[in-house]
Amino acid sequence: MTAPAFTPEYLARHVGNGPVDKQVRNWLATLPSLERIAFLKDLWSINTRYALLLTQGARLSRQENAALLRHWLESGNHNAAQALISYLEPVLGRRVFWRIAAQSALTEAMGDFLNYHSQGRLDAERSPPTVCT
Repeated sequence: MTAPAFTPEYLARHVGNGPVDKQVRNWLATLPSLERIAFLKDLWSINTRYALLLTQGARLSRQENAALLRHWLESGNHNAAQALISYLEPVLGRRVFWRIAAQSALTEAMGDFLNYHSQGRLDAERSPPTVCT
């Protein structure tokens, strides 16, 4: 078994606009789906924004992207709330993103930060629809 071409530690300081980034994206696309997800999860704790940037182009299925979002939401890294919205809402679609967020077991801080960066969208999604009579 050969060593991976890139490791999360190697990409700890990458921002997504260097010459090696195209190679990283191409390499990531060659990995089996489960390995891509594991790599992105490992990179998340080291370089959150780069993990999200790579997720956008990782060619994951809708279900895999949804599961990854749920995992990251529930991991409690509330400082990444704005980045999660910015990077994954376009991937999943606004409605799906907020449905997943509303159904996830969030820490109080994560919920507060999601609400803050979305002008209350999380609370709006969680509240039952009002019926006009």
